[in-house]
Amino acid sequence: MIDPQPTDDPSGRRWLQLLAVAAAALVLGSVASTAAMLLAGWRYAPEREFTVAVFMQPDADAGQRAAVQRTLGTLPAVDGVRVESREQAYEKLRQRVSGDPTQMEGIEAATMPESLHLTTVGRDFDCGPLPSIRKMAGVDRIRVVMRPESGRPGAELGC
Repeated sequence: MIDPQPTDDPSGRRWLQLLAVAAAALVLGSVASTAAMLLAGWRYAPEREFTVAVFMQPDADAGQRAAVQRTLGTLPAVDGVRVESREQAYEKLRQRVSGDPTQMEGIEAATMPESLHLTTVGRDFDCGPLPSIRKMAGVDRIRVVMRPESGRPGAELGC
């Protein structure tokens, strides 16, 4: 009868080998997916500045404006909500078209809309809260603009 020879326990080494293969696959997969994303054109999206303007109807009263201002105040804003009176809007328009006074014919401060403005910063703009603001009494229209910066064009968003 032959005595069996003691053999090494291969199961301990096998687990170590499997662990090493899994770790290598994880690292290789991470490198490959990052390279694929970069080659496909993915880049870090920088934060952009967005301005929201809510134009009030000509017959909107102070209570309606205050309600819209409170609701806008719930959005993340850089410097809070700013109210632009009819006179301020008229003066802004007058300065913008100062080179062509014929554009100001028939326009008076009383015909300009009051508006509320806020500025927010982010990688994108969430239009989700705007439909409820648009439905509020006294609101005429809402305009959202992504400001241009660092060679990147701006755009008006269709919220």
